[in-house]
Amino acid sequence: MGRRKRKKVVYRRVRAVPKIFTCPKCGHKTMKANMKYSDDKALIECGHCGEQQVVPKNEISEPVDAFGSFIDIYYKDQEYERLTRREEILKEKQQYSELALVYSFLSDNAQINADKALEEFEKYNDPKDLENAERWKETAKQYKENEKRLLEQLKAGLIVDAELEENIYDEQEMNPFGEEQDIPSEKPKKRANIEEILGDPGFLEF
Repeated sequence: MGRRKRKKVVYRRVRAVPKIFTCPKCGHKTMKANMKYSDDKALIECGHCGEQQVVPKNEISEPVDAFGSFIDIYYKDQEYERLTRREEILKEKQQYSELALVYSFLSDNAQINADKALEEFEKYNDPKDLENAERWKETAKQYKENEKRLLEQLKAGLIVDAELEENIYDEQEMNPFGEEQDIPSEKPKKRANIEEILGDPGFLEF
């Protein structure tokens, strides 16, 4: 009886994922940065404007951080749009208790945008960021005042929620999968290729 042949173990080299760099001059996020390390500093050449900068290593983000920020911004904007649409529906249907709650969420969202714009101003000293911070701060204040006014009127009995005979939200909002498909399809989806994601020139433009 012959000896069983041992399976040869092959070690594959793990592909290094490129770093993401935010240029201090133009603010462009790029993967095409040439980096030279020295102690705790890094010499960076921006792939967008060509500017060379010596920056601390901790200013160079890992790709997962950049992608995570992209996702946070994308869904935060979606949530803000959804809440503003719901605000109009609740006003029309006279659902003041839920409207006050929506105003609270909108105020928090606007305040986060104001804080983010202020951070950008402190980092890049761009007057537009300061204008955005002031605008979002005023928006947050207005939403908070609307919430306070509604709660006071509800407590005093000056306004009451109207009775509803049907669902006030449309089917698209209640069922994100559409009319003909109540549950996600069991068919497996094609997995995204990491090179396709990294190669998309517009993916990191946020």
